Amino acid sequence: MNKILSGLKPEIVWEIFEEITRVPRCSGKEEKLQGFVETWAKTYNIDFKKDATGNILLTRKAERGNENIPTLMLQAHQDMVCEKKPEISHDFNSDPIPLKVDFDKVSSNGTSLGADNGIGMALAMALLIDPTLSKHGKIEVILTVGEEVGFTGVRNMKPGFFSGKRMLNLDSEDVGVITISSAGGGGTEYVVPYKKERSDSWEALKIEVTGLLGGHSGVDIQLPRFNAIILLAQGLRKLSELMQIKLAHLEGGTRSNAIPRSAYAEVLIPMGKSGSAIECIKNWDSSLSRSEEKGLIINTTQSLLKDAVSNEVSMKIINLISEIPQGVFSWSKVYENLVQTSNNLGVVKSEEDKIRIPVSTRTSNLEDYQKNQGVLKALGEKYEVDYTQRAGSSGWNAKPDSSFLKMVEACYNEVYGKKTKLTGVHGGLECGAFIQLDLELEIVSIGPSIKYPHSPSEYLEINSVNILWQVVRKIAEFE
Repeated sequence: MNKILSGLKPEIVWEIFEEITRVPRCSGKEEKLQGFVETWAKTYNIDFKKDATGNILLTRKAERGNENIPTLMLQAHQDMVCEKKPEISHDFNSDPIPLKVDFDKVSSNGTSLGADNGIGMALAMALLIDPTLSKHGKIEVILTVGEEVGFTGVRNMKPGFFSGKRMLNLDSEDVGVITISSAGGGGTEYVVPYKKERSDSWEALKIEVTGLLGGHSGVDIQLPRFNAIILLAQGLRKLSELMQIKLAHLEGGTRSNAIPRSAYAEVLIPMGKSGSAIECIKNWDSSLSRSEEKGLIINTTQSLLKDAVSNEVSMKIINLISEIPQGVFSWSKVYENLVQTSNNLGVVKSEEDKIRIPVSTRTSNLEDYQKNQGVLKALGEKYEVDYTQRAGSSGWNAKPDSSFLKMVEACYNEVYGKKTKLTGVHGGLECGAFIQLDLELEIVSIGPSIKYPHSPSEYLEINSVNILWQVVRKIAEFE
């Protein structure tokens, strides 16, 4: 088989990464990836263990004479967020990721790359079989399932699955940065029940919003990007100023942790009003800024007549979605330019008798989280809709005096040639859940530079992988 990444350095890492990209591993469908890892482990005589949830533990024994060196754990997750452009005919259940190399980066042709966290897996697995590694203690590699859908793997892991007390999480996404804390969060879900009705004296339109950049709701939430679902609702709200409308169907987004790139609505309008409606949407479209979202497309076409929700309830749904505070709610007072609390309306799909509108909230401050929840609660009360709110978690808290952190920092600085940056991340990491399994764990997170994860724009900076590989090797050989 032709190897697209052949020649990239370090070859031992890129070869494993390319093999991983050929195996289906969308969240909840990691079984084939687990089979690949088991076969790989047998090939290289690496100890393999898997629990009932699908979490994997791979072990390399300490080099003879170094059995007293503390065990080093490396941790990554098996699953990826599977996103693609609408025009791409790609089946994530069977097709390999269509890799391409552009000068200094590796990306995919129209799909998410899965570098989050495939490259973390590759770095960890490469360390297990590196023939040049010396003076190392026992090395454990933990590969979890379901990280992208609520940390289901680590949350169902049993105490005692691993033995190490020092863990290197490989799920960060910036070279030169050491992450020592991450956000937790919670959420709010609005539910609007309805009864659809026949409306024979009306006509139907389909309004689509496509071509947006989207992105990771933790990493990219501060960027000036549209949320397709909210943008569509705002367009419908504009149309409602001109005429009555009834919702027949509303759908958008694919993942709670991805900023929606597309959405569509099927609506009913009074008979004979289609020309005015299409012109209204065009005028609204022309008023939108495309300075950042250059690919934005809004398309309005005639559609088939369907049963629809009453105008009164339709407007309740449209107004509610239009006013959801998408994006940054507050900024960290500890780390510069780090989001503290944010909201993301990631996915909506109307059902036969109701619509659920789930808003995911990330936070690193529970007091601030409660203020945000108060805003979302007030919005539900304003439009008199049912809502539920989950108790929040502040995530993984920093331990700046950790001896393991100081060791990682020293190794990183030596390889990098300059001082690394210690910071927190607004995205969620599994580190906090691992702490719950063993309160004595010391954890640090690092990773190569991954841009625009959870979207078809995702890419991986090649040189950053080489830097991380050298850092990981130096940590493993640290005396």
